[in-house]
Amino acid sequence: MSSLNTVAPGVHVLDAAQRFLGLELGARMTVLELRDGLLVHSPIGVPPSVVEHLGDPRWVLAPNLFHHMYVGPWIDAGLEGWGAPGLPEKRSDVRFEGVVSTGTSPFGDEVETYALRCFSLSNEVVLFHKPSRTLLVSDLVFNISRSAPWMTRVAMRCLGGYPGCAVTLLERIGMRRDLAREDLATIAGWDFDRVVMAHGEVIETGGKQAVLRAFRWLSLPALPEAPRPDPPS
Repeated sequence: MSSLNTVAPGVHVLDAAQRFLGLELGARMTVLELRDGLLVHSPIGVPPSVVEHLGDPRWVLAPNLFHHMYVGPWIDAGLEGWGAPGLPEKRSDVRFEGVVSTGTSPFGDEVETYALRCFSLSNEVVLFHKPSRTLLVSDLVFNISRSAPWMTRVAMRCLGGYPGCAVTLLERIGMRRDLAREDLATIAGWDFDRVVMAHGEVIETGGKQAVLRAFRWLSLPALPEAPRPDPPS
């Protein structure tokens, strides 16, 4: 496991190894420094003490129906626990403060929230950190790089999720396309440039164009051009 890495003022990430269905996809936790305390997004299996040097940890968010495995210890440590819609029912063993819904951020006015309606399998909540122009997602997009294990690259290519910023066939098949167009239109209205996702490399710049390109199969109107990913090795 690596140490906390600062990707922008007030935005810190911590990466860990994580296997899913036999594939090493990695996992990423993000910590936002906000006026009223620290927000821990998509926690991984580390003790809450790893972030205390940044400030007062106040909130922890399990952002979808998959990224919740390690939220319990953070809540037990005294943080307010927030989850994606449906997660309190799935994790009845966890004392959630509440559910994050669209436009009702419990984290203050530095963060906008949006609860995706298009993919009920995950019910993901995405965040926009205004000061750093950073979009925080979990599984909305992947950004698997050439440094990933070869088996991961091969499997993700077969699933449509490699190379570069992409979605998999699971999203293409399972998303309600009418709602996905509306969800993406809302996200595209945010002024973000950087994208921090749970799996793959952080996109430091050009993130909005990269995300919209990943959803070009939705035939979104007025797609801006974005640099194409490097060819795989």
